[in-house]
Parts: sequence; structure tokens; C-alpha cells
Amino acid sequence: MMQEKKLLRKLGEETIYSSKGHFKACDLRRQLVTYTIWGCVFINILGVWGISPSIDKTLALIGLFGTIALLLWNEGEGKNYRAKHKEAAEKYLALHKEIRSCYFLSDCDKAQVEQLSKTVIQFDQSEKPEIPSFARKWAKKVIERKDPETDNWF
Repeated sequence: MMQEKKLLRKLGEETIYSSKGHFKACDLRRQLVTYTIWGCVFINILGVWGISPSIDKTLALIGLFGTIALLLWNEGEGKNYRAKHKEAAEKYLALHKEIRSCYFLSDCDKAQVEQLSKTVIQFDQSEKPEIPSFARKWAKKVIERKDPETDNWF
């Protein structure tokens, strides 16, 4: 049973890092969109306020291009970016909770541990969005500082 516990701890660690990484990718995209919108609003307000005609036109163009870039960025795959990351995060979190439950329950047998391991491997290999490096580092920092939003039982 000792080997099974080691495997469960490893699987628990892997799944919480993946889950938190996908959640942080959602947070990162939401923040980037919000900051871009407010940046464009600020630039347009400066242009409307009136500094000089040439600067006002430049600011209006920058605000317009920023807004267009944001709209294009959120079209196509970008439109579902957060939804796909959230879906992957929720699946990893559900797996993590199953693994944690198996770790703490004494009636979890070797076959169940092997099945959990196979499920994690299959999900790791499935089609899902890549976690950006900044989101991965952000997740790692949250997990390692033992933030209350993460249960570090492993």
C-alpha cells in the first residue's frame, strides 16, 4: 500500500498544479482584457479632453486600434479561450478530489489507484489549451505559499 500512497501523492500534486494553472490562465486573460479596455478608454478620454489637434488624433487612433485589436484577439479560438481553460481546470480539480479521497480512505485498493493513474494520463494526453508560462508560474507561487485557496495535502 506504500507504493500506492506515493503514487496518489504524486498524482495529487500533478493534478492540482494543472488545475490551478488552467484557472490562472483564465484569470490572466480576464485581467489582460480588462486592462486593455480601460487603457483604451483612458487614451480616448485624453483625446476627447484635448491636448492638441495632432496629439488628439493620434490618441484617438491608438484607442481605436487597441479596441479593434482586442475584438480580433477575442474572436475565433480566443472567444472560447477562457471556457476551454475553465473546463480543463474543472476536470483536473475533479480528478484531484478523487485522488485525495482515495489517498485518505483506507478501502481504496490497488486497482482503483491504477485506474486513477490511467485517467490522469489519458486526460494529460487529451486535447486542451496550453497553460501560458506566466499562469504556470503564478499557480506554482499560489500553491507553494500554501494559499488557503489550495489544499496542499500531498
